[in-house]
Amino acid sequence: MNGVDDRDRVRYRRAHLADLESIERLENEVFSDTTYQYTILRQLFDLHGKQWLIAELDGEVIGHALMLEKAGRALLASLAVTAKCRSQGFGRSLLVKILEICVEANIDVVELTVRPTNEPARKLFSSLGFEVITHDDQYFGPDHPRFVMECVLAQWSGREG
Repeated sequence: MNGVDDRDRVRYRRAHLADLESIERLENEVFSDTTYQYTILRQLFDLHGKQWLIAELDGEVIGHALMLEKAGRALLASLAVTAKCRSQGFGRSLLVKILEICVEANIDVVELTVRPTNEPARKLFSSLGFEVITHDDQYFGPDHPRFVMECVLAQWSGREG
């Protein structure tokens, strides 16, 4: 992986059922404390597969983003990039593509959660217009605190920070 050249070769597409094993591996790599089991991923795919983006490089899933939408609001349920591809702009590209999809779908607000200790992710989200709206010490249960952040899409308007 060599950065700029790889960004030009990455393909962003909707998820397929066959991607779930790669997504599960990626979830386990990135979110060791709060991963989705395959059974949950399958159910999420059945309900929200059209709202799931894959970043693929040379036929390999290197990232994914899952957006869940209801009544003009969306939750970015997961955004993950494999360790070997981090800090190369793939996460930013995935997030921008999800926000563009939300704008096209007339979604007003996108919400997400992030570990308070995950400074790189918080900086990325902030650079694209997300603001911390609350802190929950037990968002995913004891010892799993999260910042809840949101982006009002009327104020986002495609900026890439």
